Amino acid sequence: MPLFEYECTKCRDNVDDSLKQIEKNVSKKVVSDLVKKYDNINHIGVFDLEKEKVVAEHGKRDRECTDLDFYLNEGLLLAFFNLQMNYRFSELVYDEKDEKNIKCPFCDTKKVEKVVSSFAFTSDLSTDMPKPDLSNLPPSVRKNTFIGDYIEEKDRPKKNRAKRPVNSL
Repeated sequence: MPLFEYECTKCRDNVDDSLKQIEKNVSKKVVSDLVKKYDNINHIGVFDLEKEKVVAEHGKRDRECTDLDFYLNEGLLLAFFNLQMNYRFSELVYDEKDEKNIKCPFCDTKKVEKVVSSFAFTSDLSTDMPKPDLSNLPPSVRKNTFIGDYIEEKDRPKKNRAKRPVNSL
């Protein structure tokens, strides 16, 4: 009973199209039109990371929904999306017949693509996870970014976990 990850092509294309339009011309009108055009997008916020200010924003954020963020213009802009539901979802597939019936949980389309699961590559926690390359970000953004080495107790390999002291009587 394997668990597979899929992406809804329609919902993903809505976000991709929005990103392309924002990259061409970021304005309050463009952002407003995109939120109105695509029913899976609740809110879009675009932030200038160098000037540390909001460039454009429209829609209402729903804390129960999915947040995605994307860097644009060589890392100078951050586009923040609040989606009704993530276009990536997981499904249990018992046999090949089940895979033909998979549909997007948001828009009900059957146009979905199987994607590589990030879980499949990180299930062995005994190896060090790669850190993101920050060298391509502008210096003003890079200096405000911190990536630490701390790993939460629950995520540490069992052999490296701290042992709890046993209470002696």
